[in-house]
Amino acid sequence: MRKNGEVKRQYSRLSVVFEDWYLKKMKEIKTMKNLEKPPKNMLKRLAMSEYEFYETYINPFKSLTKQDLNTVFKILAPELLATYTKDESLPYGCELKIKYDLSSTRKENALSWLLFQIDLLGIFNLSRNLDKFLLVPYHQCYYCGKPNFYKRNGIIKKFNLKEILCHKDKCQKSSNPEKHDNCCYAKWVRKRKSLEKALSEVDNLYHEIENYEDEELSNEQKAILDNKLDKVFIDFCEKQYQENLKINYTIQESDNKAVYIL
Repeated sequence: MRKNGEVKRQYSRLSVVFEDWYLKKMKEIKTMKNLEKPPKNMLKRLAMSEYEFYETYINPFKSLTKQDLNTVFKILAPELLATYTKDESLPYGCELKIKYDLSSTRKENALSWLLFQIDLLGIFNLSRNLDKFLLVPYHQCYYCGKPNFYKRNGIIKKFNLKEILCHKDKCQKSSNPEKHDNCCYAKWVRKRKSLEKALSEVDNLYHEIENYEDEELSNEQKAILDNKLDKVFIDFCEKQYQENLKINYTIQESDNKAVYIL
């Protein structure tokens, strides 16, 4: 997703580094995600239909007040603990918890936005494994996710392929982020330039050391610089992922409207 034709310094090794980080993050999110329905093998083992499962195990809890539910869990926990410690399935004194990750949808959304933003940087080509997950926002801010339109100086303006990041009243028409009112454009350009500068400084070290020593880098030297380059990039990914957790909209496409997830 690179529209201005600008030739940027490429870091092809980061494509593999990013794929590894991204897929691990995706797996981590899915592992913590709650189930939407009982697994088929579980229903088969219990000899139950999905309806019977909900009637037996789920709906009785849904009819309880919050206070009653808390009481039931306080009674249920020691009962279950006593049962499982007899079988030595659980160590004595372990704690039973019921966990619901309310943020799984927001985490998945933050990761989707990050994939698009990394592609937007244009510093390497996405691997085929990640390219299939790429969604490109349509008439939507590339940074905060606001879709369709925004209001500027009291006038409603529609997002388009040119107006995608700047939507604040006091911003001037300029590519200089300092001419903007700390809008999404200014925030993104500053982050992009900071990353590009940090990566280029590490990349320049490769050549500086070779020129100074008048020979190619040793494997140990190259490994150290590779690790440093990877760290700069992954630190950026982690920070931008955390920033993307604040985005309240999913990525919309031309035929798929954004969903408000607040």
